[in-house]
Amino acid sequence: MAYPEAMARLLQELEKLPGIGPRTAERLAHHMVQGGRDGALALAAAIESVVSTVKPCSGCRHLTDRDPCPICSDASRDRRRILVVEQPRDLEALERAGWRGLYHVLHGSLRADGGGEPLALDALRRRLDRDAGADEILELVLGTDPDFEGDGTALEIAAMVRASRRPELPISRLARGVPTGSSIEYSNPAVLAEALAERRAIGRGQAAEDAP
Repeated sequence: MAYPEAMARLLQELEKLPGIGPRTAERLAHHMVQGGRDGALALAAAIESVVSTVKPCSGCRHLTDRDPCPICSDASRDRRRILVVEQPRDLEALERAGWRGLYHVLHGSLRADGGGEPLALDALRRRLDRDAGADEILELVLGTDPDFEGDGTALEIAAMVRASRRPELPISRLARGVPTGSSIEYSNPAVLAEALAERRAIGRGQAAEDAP
């Protein structure tokens, strides 16, 4: 490669990012060089800041720079309902769709071979077990992707709830207004809003009719 060592190192690091191939890495690297020192340092500072300050919320596991996150600490949210999603990107999409309950982010899904990122099922189980009284959870909504892995993850969560201290907890799943095989994060907000409104009960119990 004819590039100087620093440029080659930058290209190598950029190619480690998801969805970034050699050509895209090359375009990004040239953009950074041509943009000048100020732009490059601002980008470096933003990266340093995010890796230093952004962590999973102790309540919902969404990414935040303060704990609990703004959603968990918002007293106006419907704390009786928790929407379980696979990734923080899914939470952002459903927030735009108008969900006003709380969330739980898994940071992964179950693959057909049993692999994948560790799911936050233990954290979800502890959360369901400890909530009681005025903040008792009345509905668990499964907002996993409508694909093979998302369906498997939803079934695993439903089985976990049935074996927990809250086996009677009503569980619902987003309606199939979300196209099968698609990803939550790329779905239209109007489609997600309809899927939330038309969600269907699964397992034991029925979803409450006064859901948001």
